[in-house]
Amino acid sequence: MILIVFVCYSLIGFAQVRDTVLVFKKNVVKFLPMNIPFHSLSFEYERMIDPNYSLTIGVGLPINGTLSDQNSASGNSNFKSPEFNTMHIRAALRYYYGYHMLPKGFYVEPYLKYQQIRGSAIYEGKDDQNINYSGNLTAKLNTLNLGVQFGVQFLIAKRVTLDFYFLGIEGGLLNGNIISTSENKPADAEKIEADFNDKVSSLPFFIKNWTSVKKVDNQVFIDAKNMQYPWFRGGLSVGIAF
Repeated sequence: MILIVFVCYSLIGFAQVRDTVLVFKKNVVKFLPMNIPFHSLSFEYERMIDPNYSLTIGVGLPINGTLSDQNSASGNSNFKSPEFNTMHIRAALRYYYGYHMLPKGFYVEPYLKYQQIRGSAIYEGKDDQNINYSGNLTAKLNTLNLGVQFGVQFLIAKRVTLDFYFLGIEGGLLNGNIISTSENKPADAEKIEADFNDKVSSLPFFIKNWTSVKKVDNQVFIDAKNMQYPWFRGGLSVGIAF
């Protein structure tokens, strides 16, 4: 009798948990702390569409910050006071292995991501006669990335999730430019153009083949058009399930 009562109680309890999960835990709102060093406050919303599949929308809000560079801090870099921020929008379809009826377990997730990178700095150099030259740099770069990532998501409490995405491989296309402006000094722009040509020529072929340098009056442009590049994605997010 005790055994029968226990089994019946367990089945009823499982049914109640199952109904609660389906009704109240189809959604997860997440925060991605790994994106803070890239000067972005990033959040994701995951919605379960059946026990194995979910849809995710992610956004990264830009926050201004200084680029950490030991050479710049020690005065050995041409780039002074570098700052940048990033924003992104990501859409993904996630498949969970197993039959959990809530957002947890191992998964594979193809995704599409748009990202914008903005930055600024002061470029300084010295020519052969030890004469200083400089330019104010601004950068605006846009990327479109297609990738797939693997990971695992845990429910560590009744409503708290941890999502480890440890193997993300993506390919991207980058477009945009970096502009140097030398105030009323066309001669400075000529020297900066020569520096930029030297720097671009030393880059890997898959970057420099889609990059061009040109000077117009007192401005120098580094333009990137449909630059193809590989990228790796990994990290951790913390979420609330409801």
